[in-house]
Amino acid sequence: MDQESGSEKELGQSQEAGAAPTGDEHPEKPHPEFEIDIFRDWCKSCGICVAFCPRQCLGLDENGAPVVRDAKRCTGCRWCEIHCPDFAICVREIAPAGEQKAEEAD
Repeated sequence: MDQESGSEKELGQSQEAGAAPTGDEHPEKPHPEFEIDIFRDWCKSCGICVAFCPRQCLGLDENGAPVVRDAKRCTGCRWCEIHCPDFAICVREIAPAGEQKAEEAD
């Protein structure tokens, strides 16, 4: 017995010889996307939102004001929103295109 087949069995991934994976075992759910809004008039540039973001979606510009660096990394945990002392940041889920059209029809 070679090491490869033994390790596959240990992980519970053994397949019959020649069988191709179907991909139906664990279909991936679509990752929701989020919009991060920063209200500049309310923000005092304290940096708390940047410090609490676990995915580093936010950063600071050259003036020390928070900016959205990579909204696609956002998981919607809302840590930035919860910890902002000035309520100057808002995180909202963006509805997929199909859901937006269905809601408009109602």
